[in-house]
Amino acid sequence: MTGLIHELVEVLSARFQNERLEDVRVGIFYTGVKLSTGHGGISYTMTRNLTETICCPKIPMAGEIAGMRVSDAIKLAEEEDTISSAIGVATINAASQSLIFGEMKNRYNIIIGRDALDLIDINPSDKVVMIGAFPPYIKKLMQNVRSLTVFDDNKSALMELGLPTDPGISLESSLKDASVAIITGSAFVNKTIEGLLDLLSNAREVLVIGPTASMLPDPLFKRGVTAVGGIKITDVEKMLRVISEAGGARALFKTCAEKYTILKC
Repeated sequence: MTGLIHELVEVLSARFQNERLEDVRVGIFYTGVKLSTGHGGISYTMTRNLTETICCPKIPMAGEIAGMRVSDAIKLAEEEDTISSAIGVATINAASQSLIFGEMKNRYNIIIGRDALDLIDINPSDKVVMIGAFPPYIKKLMQNVRSLTVFDDNKSALMELGLPTDPGISLESSLKDASVAIITGSAFVNKTIEGLLDLLSNAREVLVIGPTASMLPDPLFKRGVTAVGGIKITDVEKMLRVISEAGGARALFKTCAEKYTILKC
């Protein structure tokens, strides 16, 4: 089977041959792009574990990214360095938005304004594994499931949430034993998404969520995902300003975005 990210790159780059990137912003928390179609998309900015850098990210294209063909910018999602990858994923999301809420809107079961976690059945007996700490979900789940195991490289974030920095169990065994798995979209930026989905063998529900997961859901559904929760950018110019001013998800939802969930039919 073709790699998940490569599959998205092939499908979308073929559809967007004439469009260009009109604007690009690499913010502290999120990276955002605006297409010449007027659509916007964002991705998590992953600065940890950057390669070939001493003090600053090494991005040879800096100063030349705005104006690129969308079909070329989409391909950046396959790059190893996480800044280029974030720009590519943000472009995938912007292109996807134009299709999800345009010509393909009748193809999907889209629920606007609803969170993916609220649209699935969570039982007290569930073993939930989360890849990437997502505080709103953690607060909802902590006292309501049999177990909640969270894996995140940001140990200080886990400590702030009252979670162990070392779950005491391997990622592989946790995923194989999970009845519910929740993966944040940052797994697209660091290229771990495919391997994580491959490890799931017993999960009843598999959620891929967050602003970075705002892409065509078909490749995910083919790989066992049951719900994709993303965000729809309602004001692209405001989004670009918010992320340029170090805004996070809360600021985006307050000013220029709304959540949505696509359920697998």
